[in-house]
Amino acid sequence: MKRFLALLLALAAPTAALAEADPLARVDTEFVQARIVAEDAVVAPGEASRLGLDMRIAPGWHTYWKNSGDSGQPVEATWTLPEGVEIGAFKWPAPERQPFPPMMNYGYSDRAVFTMPLSVPADWPAGKPVEAKAELYWLVCEMVCIPERGEVAFSIPTGGAAVADPAAAGLFRVAEGMRAMPSPYAARYQYDGTHLRLRIRGEGLDADSLEDAYFYPAEWGIIDHAATQVVTTDEDGLTLVIPKSTEVEPEPSGEVAGVLEIVERTGDDETLRMALAVSAQEGIVTEGAAGFKGMAGTGMTLPVAIAFAFIGGLILNLMPCVFPVLALKAIGFASSAHESAGRRLGHGLAYTAGILTLFVVLAGALLLLKGAGAAVGWGFQLQNPLIVAGLAYLLLLVGLNLSGVFEVNAAGAGVGEGMASSGGVKGAYFTGALAAVVATPCTAPFMATALGAALTMTAPATMAIFVALGLGLAAPFLLLSVLPGVAARMPKPGMWMVRLKELLAFPMYASAAWLLTVLATLAGPGSMLLALTGAVLVGLAAWAFGAAQKSGRRGQVLGYGTAVAALAGVVALSLQFTLAPGGQGSAGAAIAGHSGPVEPFTAARLDALLAEGEPVFVNMTADWCITCKVNERVAFGDRFKTALEENGVTYLVGDWTARDPEISALLEKFGRAGVPLYAIFPRNGDPILLPQILTADRVVTALGRV
Repeated sequence: MKRFLALLLALAAPTAALAEADPLARVDTEFVQARIVAEDAVVAPGEASRLGLDMRIAPGWHTYWKNSGDSGQPVEATWTLPEGVEIGAFKWPAPERQPFPPMMNYGYSDRAVFTMPLSVPADWPAGKPVEAKAELYWLVCEMVCIPERGEVAFSIPTGGAAVADPAAAGLFRVAEGMRAMPSPYAARYQYDGTHLRLRIRGEGLDADSLEDAYFYPAEWGIIDHAATQVVTTDEDGLTLVIPKSTEVEPEPSGEVAGVLEIVERTGDDETLRMALAVSAQEGIVTEGAAGFKGMAGTGMTLPVAIAFAFIGGLILNLMPCVFPVLALKAIGFASSAHESAGRRLGHGLAYTAGILTLFVVLAGALLLLKGAGAAVGWGFQLQNPLIVAGLAYLLLLVGLNLSGVFEVNAAGAGVGEGMASSGGVKGAYFTGALAAVVATPCTAPFMATALGAALTMTAPATMAIFVALGLGLAAPFLLLSVLPGVAARMPKPGMWMVRLKELLAFPMYASAAWLLTVLATLAGPGSMLLALTGAVLVGLAAWAFGAAQKSGRRGQVLGYGTAVAALAGVVALSLQFTLAPGGQGSAGAAIAGHSGPVEPFTAARLDALLAEGEPVFVNMTADWCITCKVNERVAFGDRFKTALEENGVTYLVGDWTARDPEISALLEKFGRAGVPLYAIFPRNGDPILLPQILTADRVVTALGRV
């Protein structure tokens, strides 16, 4: 069967005609040359004939298939014809993937040839030409999209007998070669609630020969176009598992049609691409078990995602949320720099292990929650007021320890906050764990795309990407721990380290204070008194603990007892945060402090604006997102406000501080696992996605493109 398909494809392969037929009409625009060509030089009334639309597209530009994917618009033709004459619907060429991360579009580059059936009624007077008009429309895109159109009038000669046009034959062979061939394989589909499972049964679709497979649905809304399509094979065929669309709720209609693209290995470094027209009937689908074949759809392979995650982890070391904990690690590194190479390496490995442990835990929690149907992403734990309160109090305890209020080398001091600020391998491990936790409010370049891809991949792939992110975060200190000659360049330990440690307590206090303001947004303004009271009790517990360390037996009982009681009070107060009113944030909080004519984001408002052809700038942010707040301070000033007004752009701000399923759906649509997300929707064309790190010039320039 496979060899038969290969032969069939070779016979139907597009070939250039030796001579091109004279077109009935042509439309030449800046980026597309379109010709309308007749299959017959003379059309016989009552006999079938065809017209062709040959589109030559400028290099680097593309147009769209009938299902354009996440954005774009299909090629259209509107005909004005005499009564009784009919020109049928397009026979579409097979589409190609047009990735525009985080979106996936379907269309054509270089060339696309469409055919249409032409019917002239039998009672049409032979010799009388058919006078026709055509209005052609297409959207042609590169980094921007330009709508192009043309109106043409032409005559179709008729006669008593059809006269074929030999010069047009090559064009119609090209068109036939571009179309998907009827599939010889049986197909069925099943929706399992979250995915479309497409089963293709037939010989030759085995792991040894199959390089790739991808399904293009003919109908929009069947799948999430940008999501990964996971392919498995067995001895009976292949199975594609594709996340369903987040835009609509698909209703099984008994049939799912589209184009199945299959790429087979035919020899060393040689492949054969086949496009098959598939019509799958509804039925029970079980995955093939022969093995994992590959991924498609995000425009990012697993090795690329791992590389992006590692680079993002490296850059994460420069983000402001990690600075306080890196200061802790710097103190530890300075104190161990003059130890043996083996002990320095042990500290570096322990620090790395602490980071990796927390990232694996985060990845596992994300996978479990996603599997349960929850809309979660990077930083999801900071949407929980209990976790925010716990992290704020933990950083406060670390700061108090650095200030010398209590020590961690006394009996009973084996708690997490003490471990993080203690010396030795244990301290390095928990410093790494704390660094991983406090890194989650920040998003670095490269990292957002990698994590977005991770959440659409298999569980092992997701884990691999999170581990790569952790290795990137740990890499600088791990490298320093093994480099020779570092010890000689480090100053000797002394009183300067004590003073530096005390000074670095203040970034911890600042981080704790900021988290308490986030807590007020999550649990409501009335919770601030509870949060501050909890902070006072944390201070009391630390002071009592420190006093007990310096006292006799009776003083130790009183001090440790007071510390335990104070911490019990902190726990009791923290439990109230989940009961406080206003715990889901508010629309007003989302737009407070933002420049320009700003509105709170809702999916309905965005859809309404886009339907009216209005340009929109969407800012997805959160109070706990440090990257978001830095960008808003740096890039969203007076120039930003002026650019909004001059370009007539509506500014929508979405607040993801607390969970919001509409914001989560938009993030997933763009292949992002968390905030920030900055997207510009121009009047025409694809959305423009801005990077996570912004400047005023970059934003103003992008707004000028609408």
